[in-house]
Amino acid sequence: MRRQHRRIPLKGDAVRVETIIETRAEIADLGMDGIGVKTPKRLMPGSPCMVTVGSNGSLMILRGTSVWERFAGWSISPHGHVDPLFSAGIHLDESHGNIMNSACGDTCNKTRTLRVHAPALTTLLSFTESLTVLNISYGGLLAESWNPMEPGTECSARLFLPDRPEPLKCMTKVTSCKPARNETEKKYHIGFEFFGMEPEQTERIKIFIRMLSAI
Repeated sequence: MRRQHRRIPLKGDAVRVETIIETRAEIADLGMDGIGVKTPKRLMPGSPCMVTVGSNGSLMILRGTSVWERFAGWSISPHGHVDPLFSAGIHLDESHGNIMNSACGDTCNKTRTLRVHAPALTTLLSFTESLTVLNISYGGLLAESWNPMEPGTECSARLFLPDRPEPLKCMTKVTSCKPARNETEKKYHIGFEFFGMEPEQTERIKIFIRMLSAI
């Protein structure tokens, strides 16, 4: 089937889109100023993130920035699927002694990082991933990501265009997700469709595409 809108290829990383990734995570290390997690998603250094920790009906929300990431092995799901697992370190915006109490009890040593096993803690990791846009059209875009996304997923996004410093906020729907070819590290090409956009948002994208077409 012929596409409704012609796609304009982009070069370099002049255009990018930010999306929010959410996934379950396991606490591996923690301290008052930082936390280490294991997660099935890649959390690249420099990504703003939020860790929501639940224990005994209460929730703690920890905000910070990822500072390192590495491959941690493989995990096997109850259905037998084998998926990669990654470790990441997060530096917290503020010191938190209460998370150590929740994981280790009131007698834990708060002066150093601890390796913990805390199965009673439910942990949800949310982080911002910056994707390089490969091509764009009036109706959507194709971007390169470190993490796969399920087709049909709806998510809010921030599209950064070089014409203005402020991003264009929009709603998108994932239409496709395929492994990228000829990459030294595994990446994914993800198609996004715009929807529910305001007329001024649509017009800004059209002006940008017309400018590219004229070059």
